[in-house]
Amino acid sequence: MKGEKNVDVCLITPGHPSKNPRLVKEADALVEAGFEVAVVAGDYHPWGHEADEQFADREWRLEHVEYGPMASPLRRAMLSGRKRIAGALDSVIPVESEFLNLRAIHWAIPELMQRTRSIHADLYIAHYLPALLAAVAAAQEREAKVGFDAEDFHRGEFPEREQESQKARLTRWMEEKFIPRCDYLTAAAPGVGKEYAEILDIFPPTTVLNVFPLSQRSGHTPTEELAEESPDRGLSLYWYSQTIGPDRGLETVVQAMGLAQRKGKDLPPLTLSLRGSWASGYEEELRTVARSAGLDDNQIRHLDRAAPDQLVERASQHDVGLALEQPDALRARDLCITNKILAYLLAGLPVLATDTDGQRYVHDEAPEAVALCPAEDEEVMADRILRWAQSPSRRLEAADAAERAGRERFNWALEKEKFLSQVRSVLD
Repeated sequence: MKGEKNVDVCLITPGHPSKNPRLVKEADALVEAGFEVAVVAGDYHPWGHEADEQFADREWRLEHVEYGPMASPLRRAMLSGRKRIAGALDSVIPVESEFLNLRAIHWAIPELMQRTRSIHADLYIAHYLPALLAAVAAAQEREAKVGFDAEDFHRGEFPEREQESQKARLTRWMEEKFIPRCDYLTAAAPGVGKEYAEILDIFPPTTVLNVFPLSQRSGHTPTEELAEESPDRGLSLYWYSQTIGPDRGLETVVQAMGLAQRKGKDLPPLTLSLRGSWASGYEEELRTVARSAGLDDNQIRHLDRAAPDQLVERASQHDVGLALEQPDALRARDLCITNKILAYLLAGLPVLATDTDGQRYVHDEAPEAVALCPAEDEEVMADRILRWAQSPSRRLEAADAAERAGRERFNWALEKEKFLSQVRSVLD
């Protein structure tokens, strides 16, 4: 075929690689292992577009599919209108239509499919469900293998009141129709793999934790920026995400900080250091909660978003990492093991974590480094904070345990071998 591009492995994601470090680690690992690699990725956000420039010198090829703000006005209007019309028709037509479904669930699935089909690979690996449709279509056309990486339990991302929504229904449709067609499945947490195995009646997926390379501990952040990372006094409780918003457990933390201050004697100043972009109106909302808890405004500290390869190094400048998943909100959040808890351990940071299914697994693997507490119990959380704030020696012991866990258990040098073994097994 004219213009055919031959690689061993093609990875596909509907989003930016800069917002999906797991995919980037897989692409790098495959190149290291001697595979020719291409990545097909969505290009929809100015920040992500700029951040993706960091991959220009990688040995894998990146091909973008533009939509949203990164597309031309005409293309943006066409894709948005197509999704809206397909969604409306899908809601009223009584029979299932794959043609409508794949256009209703996402803005650019046909374009992802077209770009992926243009790459002749032996194995197509999808990240996130919209990419899975493109991977399966390309693999079928090329008589190739297909894999899917389940970073989350996707049907569990909807609250009970939204279970019959169009998006939830189409999510279940994608899972049930396309995941069983994969030649292999990996999952970012044991609970995610177990749920999919039971629901879809498939072989249990291989767990590949969302850990980071040991090399990210140092050397990625400008020295002057690193010097300004932590507050210049007291104890810094650190949390990061793309968005700082409600229903993330932050209100409980500030209430626990206020309670700890009232209960503790000779307590060092406590600071909540938050990295990310504020959700609309949430900064004032959280500061109001903080003031009512007896905290000063300077005890809530905002940090700008940072490049993915700087997150571990920046975390190491703080004192305690916060992993605040809410178990009762969504099943997916209860099962997942997030980037942040694993980044904290690699950074040598003791972790204060809510007691979820996924985070309980990490605690059981590194009990001296991770302290669990009920998600909405500020009393228990305050006691955990006091334990480390009033006893630097205990906190240093927990930090040593975290560093050891990151070095010996939770790092990409170990997890990538499971991923590569899965790839080799499928291709062989």
